[in-house]
Amino acid sequence: MTSLRHKWGDPERLQHKTERQCSRCEIVKVTRHEWERGRDLYWTEFWRDLERVDENGETPPCDARLEMKGAA
Repeated sequence: MTSLRHKWGDPERLQHKTERQCSRCEIVKVTRHEWERGRDLYWTEFWRDLERVDENGETPPCDARLEMKGAA
């Protein structure tokens, strides 16, 4: 299967997080931002099929399953 870079969609901004979905593989990038003990905290999570994807702090590869499905 071909691995491509993610193609992030428009951001959906909520109070303490921003979500962007890849149009090629449906993974969701969640950027969280909260205030704790006088300082800003930021971190990024990735979700696919309602499960958190943990890649040891790195962005998981795009599997482009939507583009492959459309080509079949």
